[in-house]
Amino acid sequence: MTSMKTHDELRVELAHRAAEDDGFRERLVGDPKAAIEDALGLPVPDAVSVSVHQETATTVHLVLPPVQLEDADLETLTGGHRNNLPYGDTPHGHRRG
Repeated sequence: MTSMKTHDELRVELAHRAAEDDGFRERLVGDPKAAIEDALGLPVPDAVSVSVHQETATTVHLVLPPVQLEDADLETLTGGHRNNLPYGDTPHGHRRG
C-alpha cells in the first residue's frame, strides 16, 4: 500500500520539476490543471481552481492555508462525494490511509 503525498510534497515536486524543465514550466503557467494532471497522474476536480504565480527579484508571493470549510461547502466542492477531495485529504485535513 502506497501512502498519498501531502499538498506540500506535491507542490515541492511540481516546483522542482518546473525549475528543471522549461517546457513543463511553460505548460504549468499556461494550463496548470492539465500540466498537474499529466505530471502527477491525479485528476484536478472541476470545482478546484489552480493559479500559478512565479516569483521575481521584486515580487514575493505568500500562500495562506485555506479557511476551514464547513460540511455544506465540502458537499458542494466534491459533488457530495468525499472521495473527490483533492490529493487524498479528508474534510478537515486528515490523511486517508
